[in-house]
Amino acid sequence: MTLDFIERLKEECEKLELAYPLKIGQLDAADSIALYALPGGKIIESFYDGSVDKGLNYEFSIKTKDQKQTILLLDSLSTYLQEKQDIPSLNNSYVFNEITVVSESYFVGKDEAGFFFYSLTIQANLMIPREE
Repeated sequence: MTLDFIERLKEECEKLELAYPLKIGQLDAADSIALYALPGGKIIESFYDGSVDKGLNYEFSIKTKDQKQTILLLDSLSTYLQEKQDIPSLNNSYVFNEITVVSESYFVGKDEAGFFFYSLTIQANLMIPREE
């Protein structure tokens, strides 16, 4: 069964009516937000039934010319996600435990076109049931 957490996370974030379009994958050519999985997930706990609690890393990257709005957006996204009690799976591929902000919003760089790049890194703690 395919883990559908990233799609559910995207839908949850879109409830904030973000200033820029949010896509899974890469940033657009214009102002945009990308959400993608990072390497380095880990098993937090294993259970006798074969299910596991996993910490999976995800990152939000923003490309924009408006630094002030970007910092406010990432800070509100960070607060919102840390307060989430549940982000349910639609295909029962996980049970949501919590989200931890691993790295608050940080400056990544600026390109020649005048776009600024910022990121926010989170870790989702999910219980992954054993596949039957």
